[in-house]
Amino acid sequence: MGDCLLLTSPVRALKEQFPNFRVTVLVESQFTGCFDGNPDFDEILVTERKYSTAARLLRRRFDAIVNLHGGPTSLLYACMAWGRRIGVEHYQYAKLYNGLMPRPDSGVHTVESTTNLLQWLGLQCEEPPPLRYEFHAKESARIKERLRGRPYVVIHPASVMATKKWEACRFAHVGQALTERGLTIVVTAGPDEGTLAIQVAKDISSTVILLGLSIPALAELIRGARLYIGNDSGPMHLAAAVGTPIVAVWGSSDSRRWRPWKVAHRVVQNPFECNPCPGHRCLVADSPLCIESVTVEQVCLAAEELL
Repeated sequence: MGDCLLLTSPVRALKEQFPNFRVTVLVESQFTGCFDGNPDFDEILVTERKYSTAARLLRRRFDAIVNLHGGPTSLLYACMAWGRRIGVEHYQYAKLYNGLMPRPDSGVHTVESTTNLLQWLGLQCEEPPPLRYEFHAKESARIKERLRGRPYVVIHPASVMATKKWEACRFAHVGQALTERGLTIVVTAGPDEGTLAIQVAKDISSTVILLGLSIPALAELIRGARLYIGNDSGPMHLAAAVGTPIVAVWGSSDSRRWRPWKVAHRVVQNPFECNPCPGHRCLVADSPLCIESVTVEQVCLAAEELL
């Protein structure tokens, strides 16, 4: 989800310079909502089973096929469609590409490194624009009806990796502090994350729990919020795309590369020599000390600064 949303900035710059270009994106079905209504993307191709997707691509022709992922599945898809294949020089099986972009700088934000790749292809862009997510009027109306005009803060406590996941009870303490300002706390979670949302909400008065929202519905919920609080995750980048201030609780990943892009935010992170790391598990302790070291007081202070 985050990769899809972060792509909206470089492609926005591309379409501003080359408005007649027709841009197609190949994406997994659960993330098509990241591009819903975005005028910079002319076509969304949805992946199905690997080989059925490859068979569909055999009937397609493009002027350029740009692989920004580099894994074996994306290489298979790139080889199936007709057109000039563009990869990055450090990709596995680099000889199968017709052109190789230079390896991106690992010390800059992902939006900047992707933009640099497109600059190698001819894009002229000094400063990548903000992320883009189009307004959905119907979803916005539903959210406004549900919240009845109350000022609110969205807390999204989930993340894919344990090294990026702050404890639910700590999110609850932050929520309790914010209710004292007259703010309603809205807790969200994705599929199979409902238990985590309930753990956060159970100790906060008058909490609203919204589970399993579509990406457009989640976007309009966050767009209407005073503040978004969560871990390094896809919904954090959705908050950046709709322009809502963000408090990002940070653990194992590289905040230089993955922090919220071009939106008011605070990254709450404590220094560790082992950061960043792959994040699949803590490599120096029995539990992820980096995310565990972040205190409730630090997050509350960051929230107060943005509010």
